[in-house]
Order: sequence, then C-alpha cells, then structure tokens
Amino acid sequence: MAGKNKKKIVLTSLSAFLAAAMLTMSTVFAFDKEENSRQHEQLEQENSEYQEELKQTNKSIKEKEDYSKELQDQITELTKKIQTSNDNIKKLTDEISEKQTLIDSKLEAIEDRLALLRSRLRAIYTAGDISSLEIILQAKDFSDFIDKMELVQSISAYDDNLIQGLQEEMEEISAEQQKLKDSKEQIEKEKKQLEADKTNVNELSKENQKIILELKKTKEDTEDAIKENEERQAELEKALAEYNKEMAEKLRLERIKKMQEQAAQNRALTEEDNQIVVESDGSYVWPCPGHTYLTSLFEEWRGASNHGALDIADGNIYGEKVVACWNGTVFSTNESCTHDYGKYYSCGCGGGYGNYVMIDHGDGKISIYGHLSGVTVVPGQEVVAGQLIGYVGSTGYSTGPHLHFEMRHNGVRYDPLTEYDR
Repeated sequence: MAGKNKKKIVLTSLSAFLAAAMLTMSTVFAFDKEENSRQHEQLEQENSEYQEELKQTNKSIKEKEDYSKELQDQITELTKKIQTSNDNIKKLTDEISEKQTLIDSKLEAIEDRLALLRSRLRAIYTAGDISSLEIILQAKDFSDFIDKMELVQSISAYDDNLIQGLQEEMEEISAEQQKLKDSKEQIEKEKKQLEADKTNVNELSKENQKIILELKKTKEDTEDAIKENEERQAELEKALAEYNKEMAEKLRLERIKKMQEQAAQNRALTEEDNQIVVESDGSYVWPCPGHTYLTSLFEEWRGASNHGALDIADGNIYGEKVVACWNGTVFSTNESCTHDYGKYYSCGCGGGYGNYVMIDHGDGKISIYGHLSGVTVVPGQEVVAGQLIGYVGSTGYSTGPHLHFEMRHNGVRYDPLTEYDR
C-alpha cells in the first residue's frame, strides 16, 4: 500500500505541475499568428524589391566604373598626345630658330654681294653709262631692284648670274621658313584642341565619379534596409518559433495529462500493486498482458548495431501493466526520469532506458523492462512470473509510448521470443 500512496502523491504533484504549465501557456493566445504571417510576407516582398534594387544599383556601379576607366584611358591618351605636341612644337621652334640663323647668314651674304654690286655700279657710273644707273637707282626695294636689273642690258653676264643666285637662295630660305611656321601653327592648333578635349573628358570623369559616389550611397542605404528587413524577419520568425514551441508544449502537456489520467484509471483497477496480474505455469509469461504488437524486432538494425530487444506498442498501451516475465530477483531499478513523452533524442536518464526494472532469473539470465512511466518494485525484491513491476511509458530515449523488453544471457543479448517458442 505504501507503493500505491507514493504513486498517488506523484500523480497529484504532476497534476499540479500540469495546471501551472497550462496557466503559463495562456500567454500563447496573446500571439497573433495571422498578423505575424502577414508582416512576414510583407517583409519578404520588400526584401525582394530591395534585392532587385541592389542588383540594378550594382549593375549601374559596374557600368559607371567601366566608363570611368574608359575616360581615364582617354585622359591618359590625350596627355600623351599633348606631350607629343609639346615635343614637336619645341622641335619646330628649334628648327625655326636654326632657319632664322641661316636666313640671317644669307642676308649677310646678300649684303656682301650687294656691296660688291654697288662697287660695280660705281664703276659703271665712272664709265659714263648714266642711263642704266638711273634705272637701277630708282628701284623701290630689292625685289623691284631685281626686276629692273633685267632691263639693264649693259650689265655683264657675271652680274646677271650673281643676281639670279641671290634670288633663288632668298626664295628657298623663305619657303623653308614659311613651311616651318605653318607646321608649328598646325601643331599648336592641334594641341589647343587636345587640351580642350582633355578638359571635357576631365569634366565627364568628375561627373561620373560623382554619380558613382551617389550610386554607392544608394547601395549602402539599400543594404542597410535589407539588413533591417532581415532583422525584423528574424524577430518575427523567433516569435513564431516561440509560439509554436509553446503550442507544442501545451499539446504535449495535454497529451501527458490525458495519458496520466488513463494510467490512473488503469491503476485504480488494481487493489494491490504487487498482485499477480497473469498466472504462470512455471514458464515465461508475456511482459505486457493484452498487448502483443511488435514495432521493433530483436534483429532490427539501428545504424551501428542490432536493436537487441523487442519493442511492444499500440495506440492504447500507455499506462498499461508490465509484469515479470519469469521468477527472479529485482537487482536494479530507476524511477527518476520525468521526461515521459515522445522525443527524437536521448534525455540521458537511465542510460537511455529512462525508468526501468532489471530482474535476475538465475543461470546467467536477466530481463530488462525500459521506458516505464512508473515502477512498483525495489531492488532486492523477490518476484514471480506475472507479478506487476511497473507501467508502460515513454521515458528515456523513446519516440513514443512502448515497452522495451530485453533479455540477456551472461551479459549477451538474445531474442526474447526464443523463450516463448518452447
């Protein structure tokens, strides 16, 4: 009877815990799931628009940066051309200076020859050929002088050749000088145009750089908006996850409460916890009377090893009685696990068995009953086949209510069904 009173106290405490948990779960209903979903969808749409804007901005930045590179290449090329023009202008200036020096030397030679001609004219004058001298002395300039000289028939062939040579040299020097001046003027004109082009390209480059800075600012603003959007989405998702977790916990507690109530009803049918549930003729009895559906066999592969036991389960097995399969002595139990619900991980209790009972049957044989919701025996207690030892649960590493029934001989697992085939 002491065992029964203990279970009633545990059940009462669990009921109080469930009541407190249900009160806590009332806060769940303050969460508006539809509004959360609506805001999340709106943020998704905004995020999609931001991403498209960011894509277009990056594309524009790329285009403008490529254009900036082209402009810089043009500026570099124009700078080279301007430098080339400067070099050519300097070269032509030097050549013009050289030509001017040559012209000056030619002029000096002409002056020398004119002096010689004047001396010859004086000789003519002394000879009395006054009419020819008057014609020559009436010349307005040197060119006119050359023309009038053709009229003077009395000058010797030597003088005629001398004047002709002077004329040809002057024409050649003047032509060379003019050609150099024309070339210099053309290059200076080209240089001026190049400098104007460079100024225009520089202005384009400055304007393009300004656009790039504006685009990068737009990119930063868009990225900030995306980050803020994602943070808001994360908050909504966190709120939704907390809501779902609370709802799942609420449903789990409701399910546990229902199973505990059912288990209490089943236990109420038993006046004494240690009564014989199944009569035995001295052979092995089934550990969970009335429930024979096997969800896992002894040979079932569990990734690294065989299951090594039987799993007995059906839709109404939670809280059902578990009995000793044969006479023996209880040598180990655990009833400290409170994680009595389905899960896809090990809570660590009882080495994964959760609440359990282990019975020594002698001759090196032991039986193990795992994942129990409650235990009704204690270590050192003698039991007989069919005697109540606990109730089906889902403690330890258990995905749902079932009985883990395991047999060992000298520490080695073997198929429990072999004990029922004899």
